[in-house]
Amino acid sequence: MNRKSITQEYYTLAVDANGNMPPMHKDESNAGTVVAGFMDLLLNGVIAEEKKKITVINELPDELKHLTTLYEYLIEKPRTKEKMMNDFYYGKNTKELIAQIGESLLADRVAVTGSGGIFGPKVTYIPEKTYKDEVIDYLKAAVTKDDGITPHDVALIYILKETKNLNQYFSKHESDELKAKLKELKKDPQNKELAEMINYVSDMITVIIACIFIHSV
Repeated sequence: MNRKSITQEYYTLAVDANGNMPPMHKDESNAGTVVAGFMDLLLNGVIAEEKKKITVINELPDELKHLTTLYEYLIEKPRTKEKMMNDFYYGKNTKELIAQIGESLLADRVAVTGSGGIFGPKVTYIPEKTYKDEVIDYLKAAVTKDDGITPHDVALIYILKETKNLNQYFSKHESDELKAKLKELKKDPQNKELAEMINYVSDMITVIIACIFIHSV
C-alpha cells in the first residue's frame, strides 16, 4: 500500500460518507486534523518543541504541501501548543487546512468532490471506499503484527481513538487487542520513542478538550 501522511489518512477515516466530520463529535474531529498535521510536521523534522514553544526548523517538503496553512502559521513565530490550538483551530485556518487535505487526496485520485450542507463547506472531499478500506486493513494489521509498529501508525491510531473515530472500524476483539498493544508499548523500555509518541498525542488531545470546553461556555 502507498502510505500517505498521518493527516491525509486521519481525514480519510474521520469523515463520513458525504465528506463531513461526524456531527456528534465534530469539534474533536476537526481539531484532530490539526493534531495530525502537527504530528506530521514533528515526525518529518519540520518543527521542534523546545521549552514548550513550537519552532519551525526546516522547509516544508513537497509530500506535505497540504499542510501549507499550518506551516505558514507556525513559521510566523514560536508558539505553545495551547496558543496554536486557540489561534489556529478557532480561526478560519482549520477550514483552509481541511480543504488543502481534500484537494491533495483529489489530486491523488483517492477522493471525489461532493456538495456540502447548509452549515458545512460548499464543497466536500469524499475518500474512495477502496482506499478507505486499504487504510483500515493496514491499521488492523499493524496492531496485530509482532514485528513492531511505526510512530506514524501509533500517532494515527491514537488520534483516531481519542477523537472517537476509531471504534466504528474495530470489532470488540480488535479493540481489546489494540488496548493491549498500546499498554505494552508504554511499558516496554525498548519502545520509549513510541511511548513518548502516545503521551505526546495524549497531551495534545487534552489541550483540544480544554480549548473546546473554554469556547463552549
